[in-house]
Formats: sequence, structure tokens, C-alpha cells
Amino acid sequence: MITAEEMDFEFSEEVEQAVELGFSACMQCGTCTARCPSGRVSQYRSRELFHMAQLGLKDRIFDSDDLWSCTTCLACMKNCPWEVKTTDAILKMRALAASSGHIKPEHEPLIKSLESYDNPWLQPRSGRQRWARKLDIKDMSKETGDVLYYVGCTAGYDPRLWGMTTDVTEILKSAGVDIGYLGKKEACCGGTVRGIGHPDIFERLANINKENFDKSGAHTIIYSCPGCLNTQKNAYPRVVDIEQRRMHAVELVAELIKEGKIPLKEVEAVVTYHDPCHLGRHCGVFDAPREILKAIPGVEFREMQFIRENSWCCGAGGGVKTGFADRAVDMSVRRLEQAEETGADIIVSACSFCYQNLLDGIKKKNSHLEMMDIIELLKKAIKDD
Repeated sequence: MITAEEMDFEFSEEVEQAVELGFSACMQCGTCTARCPSGRVSQYRSRELFHMAQLGLKDRIFDSDDLWSCTTCLACMKNCPWEVKTTDAILKMRALAASSGHIKPEHEPLIKSLESYDNPWLQPRSGRQRWARKLDIKDMSKETGDVLYYVGCTAGYDPRLWGMTTDVTEILKSAGVDIGYLGKKEACCGGTVRGIGHPDIFERLANINKENFDKSGAHTIIYSCPGCLNTQKNAYPRVVDIEQRRMHAVELVAELIKEGKIPLKEVEAVVTYHDPCHLGRHCGVFDAPREILKAIPGVEFREMQFIRENSWCCGAGGGVKTGFADRAVDMSVRRLEQAEETGADIIVSACSFCYQNLLDGIKKKNSHLEMMDIIELLKKAIKDD
């Protein structure tokens, strides 16, 4: 039963304004719930959350796990027949909850780590350089260059991803690209902390990164992590002005392959590709990864049922991997089931978070699939000469 005292319509209006006066257009059709990957592995129902917001049930929302269950994959928003900006509404509600002191306990170490170390993994700043110790790569916090590789926290600190970061560097250098990185000066993009409702920390990180980018002299910034790309391409303009061209590493690599700067040899492999939500739905990058796979001689590329705009989320985004670790892995298992149906031996993606979570899903499911970043597969195909 809902009482009049519970209805805080000032809260509803704040949410409404955040989604450009479109939230009241939600007609409770349930399309969002039907396409929500989190709702398939939990009791989370996005439609119920949005309805509570329309009714101003602020306290119920703030006290519920539902607010933190969204992976911000954008599937609900892309499929909404009324074009309601549902994900924007969730981000606004999270910010209002956090500013009122309603913070999910599992997120507290992440927040403190970002405040103290500018990364979410409770790691020292100096640790960002470990993956590149044996590489001849320019430190663009000390000297200028053309292309800045923004590695990101996940790929920078997780040793399971260092093979991929190394391959990005070596492939681009072999193609004649003047590439460098920021070393220990690199700061988190702020995407995760923005996603769990802390715009103040996000804005501080955005300003740090802008200053570093400008000092680097780079005209282009490339990313391995779509979350970093999405944050700096789509969210930063609301806070700071980034002048450099921003693109995912696969976009630059696809261009170089077309230009004949990356000669390829045959690699026998049956492969399927997982579209990361932040690279695909958020940034509109669908073709470049597929162009790379189709360019590698010997690769048999098989698509899954849910691809491109309709790709199924791996489950790691929006703070869900931190707040609901088991649920995130359960979502990745569902995606792996779809990948196994193709008969592929390898599932490739182009996202540090997807790599981590799908790898955890493979372990839980005891799947036969091998997890690879698309850049790692490409490295195997590059001619020795």
C-alpha cells in the first residue's frame, strides 16, 4: 500500500529534468524489463523501479537493491518504444541517493580508492606502469607524441589483461604509429564512480585527465576499455572540453589494416564476437571489430543470436560487478551459452570489463570456450616480418 506521505514529487521532478522531461512518457509497457539482462538472473524489475520514481517513492528506491542492479547496458533505452532515457534516470537517482548518504556498502572501498589513489582497485599509482616495464613505449607525461594510449584501470592493473595491452602497443608501433602512455600519471576515467552516483569525484578526475591530455601533445587518444571511451567521449563534454580525437583501439587498427600497414598471415580459428555495451550501444562501434575478424585469413567468424544493438550484456558494468559479483558472473554465463550455440572455439571481445567477467563466467560454467581480446587474436595473425 502506498501512502500520500511517501510520495515525494520534488524527487520525481528532479528525475524528470535529468531525462529531458521524458520520464513521464513511460507507459509501463514492460519492454525494458523484458530486455534487461540483470532481471534474468535476479528479482530486479526495471519497470517497477521507474514506476516508483514516477510516484515519488524516494525512500523505497533508496532503500532497495534495485537502484544498484542496473548494468547501464542501455538495452532498455534502445528498446523503449517511447524513447524514454531510462538509463539517465537511473544515474540521476543514484546521484540523489549517494548525496543523501545512501551508498551501497560494497561500493565504499571503490569510492575510497578513487579518492586516495585515482583508481578503483586499491592499488598504488606506481602500479599503473607494471604492464609496460619491458616495453619500449614513450611516457607522454614526460615527452609529447601523436597518439596517446589511455590504458584504463582494469587493463592497467589486472595481469590477465597485460598481454592485450602489450599487443596494442606492439601492433601500433609496428605500423609506424607514434604511440605513448601516461604511466603513473594516468588517472581513472571516472566512469564507474559516475555510474554509482558520485559526480563530484567524476568531475575531479575529468579535469585531471584533460590537463594530462593537453600536456601530452597528442592529437588522438585510443582506448582498450569501451567504458573509458564512452565516459570521455559522451560524458566528459558536460564537464570539460576534450579537443583530441577519441577512438577505440580496434577502430584505429581497422583503419591501418585497410591502409595495408598491418600485413596478416593465416590463423585457423572458429570465432564468435561479443559486442561490449559501451562500445556498441553507447558509442556506435559495431563494424570495426568485425572488419578485423574478417580480414584475418583462416578465421571462421560466426555471429551469435543477439548482436550489435541487440547484444546481450556480459553483466560487469554500472557497478554491478562490484556490488553483485555473483549476479554479474551469472549474466556472463548466459552470454556464454549463446556463444556456445554458435559452435565457436573462441569468444573475442574488445573490452577489459567484458574480458574479466566472461573469463570468470568460463571458469564458473567450465566452458570449453577460450576468452581472447580481439587484439590478442590479431597479434597471432601478424606476419613476423
